[in-house]
Amino acid sequence: MRDLLLATVLLVLVWWLWAQAAEVTLAWDPPPAGAVASRVYQTQAGECVLNPAQYAALEPDIAAPASQATLQVEAGHGYCWLVRYVDAAGLVGLPSYVLGVRVPPPALPPPQQLRLPGEAPTR
Repeated sequence: MRDLLLATVLLVLVWWLWAQAAEVTLAWDPPPAGAVASRVYQTQAGECVLNPAQYAALEPDIAAPASQATLQVEAGHGYCWLVRYVDAAGLVGLPSYVLGVRVPPPALPPPQQLRLPGEAPTR
């Protein structure tokens, strides 16, 4: 009985963590000639700022010619991104425009055991 309870609790925890995870896919223009990669920068903020110094680079860089990335985000948080091309010497180009998104919080679960008043709950 104890093992069944423990397994149920673990299953609910895994389901809850999965339900909290979200993904965002960003896409941009393909890198120009001379660029070997794109570097995505991110910050978690309520409002996006135009100062690239306030963003942290995400690892690893996206090798050219790819021009998109799928990122893990948390529900209920705001994120801002920008992209810079990187050349063979490791020098980064000018930043792109800033893109921001607020990931909505997870939806409430539906009510269980819907019934008419006076009926006994089903088991």
